[in-house]
Amino acid sequence: MSVKDIMRTEVVTASAEASIKDVAKIMSEKNIGSVLIVDESNRVIGIFTERDLVKVVALGIDINTPIKNVMTTNVISAYPTDNIAAIAIKMLEKGIRHMPVVDEYNRLLGIISIRDVLRAYTAGCEFP
Repeated sequence: MSVKDIMRTEVVTASAEASIKDVAKIMSEKNIGSVLIVDESNRVIGIFTERDLVKVVALGIDINTPIKNVMTTNVISAYPTDNIAAIAIKMLEKGIRHMPVVDEYNRLLGIISIRDVLRAYTAGCEFP
């Protein structure tokens, strides 16, 4: 099974100029744990997660600050053809819960979460 089999193509994104407050509001309204930050060409340039939001609050950063100042920029991505097992291991090793799926030009195609991976693995399981 590959990433393309479980990825979600409806992805919530924001621009780098959006404020922390705006991105946090999106996360709350959509009940999601991360927002991908993309440029004008839909290339992934960052991610803002619940963990990033905790850091912002702990450090007392103004919520009107542009997200580009606080987003995670070293985004670990997957390709649609990647094996799910390999991606699961990478997510566990790196301690990440959300991973954008991109093409060879780093353009956003979708997203997978650790929950998506877990669902894929437990789908064939029999429970007592």
